[in-house]
Amino acid sequence: MGDVMNLDQRPDLRIKVETRLQQLFDRGIDFQWSQGGLGMFFTAMSGNARYHSGLEASGITQLVSLLAAIYDDTIKTLIVDEPEISLHPQLQAFILEEMELVAGDWADPGKKRIVISTHSPSFLPLRSIADLSGIVFFGGEADCRQIDPADGLLLRSKLKDFVSRTSLSHRQALFAEHILLVEGPSDEIVAARTARRLGLKIEARNTQILPALGKGEFREARRLFNKIGMRVTVLADLDALADDNGLVNDFSTADGAAQIANDIGQPSLIALDSQLRSELAELITANTEDIDGAVGAYPYWSDKQDPDVKRRRCTLAQLLTDPSAFTGELGAKMKALATRYGVLLDALERLGCFFLRRGAIENYYADTSSGAGKPARASAEADRLATLTPAQLAADYPELVGALRCAAPGRNIDESVLVRAKLAAALGAIFQSIERGSTDTQIEAMAISVLPTIEGLFTFHNATSVNEPAVRVELRSNIFKLAGFPLTVARKDNLNEAVAQIQPI
Repeated sequence: MGDVMNLDQRPDLRIKVETRLQQLFDRGIDFQWSQGGLGMFFTAMSGNARYHSGLEASGITQLVSLLAAIYDDTIKTLIVDEPEISLHPQLQAFILEEMELVAGDWADPGKKRIVISTHSPSFLPLRSIADLSGIVFFGGEADCRQIDPADGLLLRSKLKDFVSRTSLSHRQALFAEHILLVEGPSDEIVAARTARRLGLKIEARNTQILPALGKGEFREARRLFNKIGMRVTVLADLDALADDNGLVNDFSTADGAAQIANDIGQPSLIALDSQLRSELAELITANTEDIDGAVGAYPYWSDKQDPDVKRRRCTLAQLLTDPSAFTGELGAKMKALATRYGVLLDALERLGCFFLRRGAIENYYADTSSGAGKPARASAEADRLATLTPAQLAADYPELVGALRCAAPGRNIDESVLVRAKLAAALGAIFQSIERGSTDTQIEAMAISVLPTIEGLFTFHNATSVNEPAVRVELRSNIFKLAGFPLTVARKDNLNEAVAQIQPI
């Protein structure tokens, strides 16, 4: 109401606001006092229809109040809680621009300090790396987090490049607690569909699947998200392991890495990586012809034509997926090396670093043709994945499924758990009183007397035989997808085992 009164009393503020209403919505604005107080009215410029603000969309009414506060030069500090409420995304961007025009130091005429609390990426001005220090992050049980403008992280040229190319999905990730970094759009498409098929409820677990802007961006993105308190899981193509040790080096200094290295009898994970890398290079150098024969048909996943790079990458992929392709003395050495590489990769996965062991996401597709573009192929594969069972997904995409479960911790939503618990309690009460001649109505009353909240959920029928009291249960509701109904349970049965037949479909 204070902002509305200001508009009534200050013609300059009213002109500022009304100009924008006319340009954006073809609306005029005026005010009228009544017994109920000061009323705000809108006028449609095209038809001159005048109506009370209560009949207008709440977003426009909210916009008027925000604009009045933004342009009021008597306000030196403006604190706005969730300015995005009821505002179209484009209007959110407009409001942010208007705020930025007047935000500044009090020493500058007409400037004010503006603090906003938001859940909208449209209110995150992230155009350059300098904008990061103006954002304070809250979430979970951790204290608020803010990057110091003098932090050396902000001086990294690669991070500057990363921030300058961020998109809306990257800004959305700043509201998450868990991040899964993947290689590119194809990985994102397949990962999102897999998560949905697994019932992981990624968004509900405050997790964002985020495509990196290139292989070199993994490390910069991870540094940034870790700095602001997020837990980052990485799913990288195998060339990120074959070509250099950057990612391994980063994760070898992560919390818990030293203990994991000690568990596998190594001084550090980077030391194990260096040892394996050297041994692989020596084997390739000494057995180039045999190796080319073994990996020549391996589907390559990169456009790089350097034969040495291709040989190294394909050899590692073959080693990790099917070392039996190497024969003789070389085969024995490769098999032993594959086992040790498995130890390294398993250790890295415990820290949240996953590598696609076949090479790239395309190496996992059922359709191996490469005629269509990458997004089209990814979409087709995602459609196929929607038909698979969780067990089949885990078999076809083990690293992806592992990365998703690591990035989205928590239990799956399973309604059958509560249904089983309530049914077991109801049956326990029924078997205390049921008789051979008990009617279905009487049986239901026995259950409801102990557990009133189940009324209307189940239908109970007396299924007593000559020798044993029993109940047949049907589920009335159609909103659950559960197997196991109708269920017949006898008094002699173990209730926990009996209701365990009820499982999600």
